[in-house]
Amino acid sequence: MTFITILLAVIAYILWKIYRQREDEKEEIASEKFDIEWEKKKREEYKDYPYIYGKLIGNWDQVFADFHKKGMSLLKLSFHLMLGESVKIDYSEGSMKWDSLWDASKELLEHLEKYHEGSIAEHEIALTAYWQVAATEIGDLIKASPNTGSLSSGAHTSPISGEKLEVAPFTDIEKIASLFPKKANHPAHEISFFDEKGNFPRESKGSAHIDAKIKALGL
Repeated sequence: MTFITILLAVIAYILWKIYRQREDEKEEIASEKFDIEWEKKKREEYKDYPYIYGKLIGNWDQVFADFHKKGMSLLKLSFHLMLGESVKIDYSEGSMKWDSLWDASKELLEHLEKYHEGSIAEHEIALTAYWQVAATEIGDLIKASPNTGSLSSGAHTSPISGEKLEVAPFTDIEKIASLFPKKANHPAHEISFFDEKGNFPRESKGSAHIDAKIKALGL
């Protein structure tokens, strides 16, 4: 009797394992199907932004695409992201490099418009995502330094050494152009923000074309 009981228990366990395996397979298939449908839905939702969808850190591609859909100026947002931290950096090599990155950003936008595929909206989304990350990083660097209290508002201010801006995520501005295929009229060499000695960011004259757009925004 004991043997039969044990045998029945073993059979029951085997049947349960088979059942559980099949249920797990069903759940896995359902999950994969859900993921596929979800991705399909998202790609359709952001079909106007094919070059950046799923390629930016986090989900900034979707966040700023939604801002654009609502009529928000991403160029204006980028400017405010830059300016919001710029006023907190006391005069230092870091403050000069931060300003140079903004000039480089304007030059990049004009370059993308002239020589790369993608809409102006996509270009601005990619750049705004860059400034979102850069502003967060510089903000953390400022807070990690002694507060000089140079602003009447009481905001945490501090000088920043230039070398702090010579690494990622600040140097990631170099990656933006690679998101967008080159047009036939693209120059032989891709735009770079390192000078011939490897210094970052290189000196940039910015862009009169983008400056005109910024002025039109009332900035």
